[in-house]
Amino acid sequence: MHKNEYLTVKDISNKYLMSTRNVRRIISTLENNCSEATLYKDKNGHWQIHHLLIGKFKPQRTRKDKYYAVTIDPTHKYSVKDIDIIMLFVLKQLAEAKVEINYVVEQKKTNGHNHIHSYVKCPNKRKLINCFRLGFGQLSYHESVIFDLNGWKQYITKDNNNIKTLKNNS
Repeated sequence: MHKNEYLTVKDISNKYLMSTRNVRRIISTLENNCSEATLYKDKNGHWQIHHLLIGKFKPQRTRKDKYYAVTIDPTHKYSVKDIDIIMLFVLKQLAEAKVEINYVVEQKKTNGHNHIHSYVKCPNKRKLINCFRLGFGQLSYHESVIFDLNGWKQYITKDNNNIKTLKNNS
């Protein structure tokens, strides 16, 4: 079996599930420290990385849970039933991607309007937020990385609310 001695940016990107931009960023840091035999551009201008350098591209941190928290505060007063319908609409808009939305509808103490706490697994955050905007019209939202998923689950269920789960496994 013949094994390639040199890998391309795309090969490394696919191996470690990172963007090609990130691979090129790592190459720019290695460029001055490596010999031309291990890292060079071919005649077509494509980077050729020797297999001995592959360890330099290994991600330093990997998240176990690919979830992130999204809190949605609609500007209009929606009932729980309306919010459930809108969340189904959002899921249908993201039909081509593998999406999981776990949410709780909670009533705000200040004005009595319902708002949503959720943890989401979605490959395209921007499209998800645009779908939320499309469904709710006007809203304010906050999204962040979840470092402690169990702690977030305890927080959103603090008023004995049940977590509703919507999945789209395409």
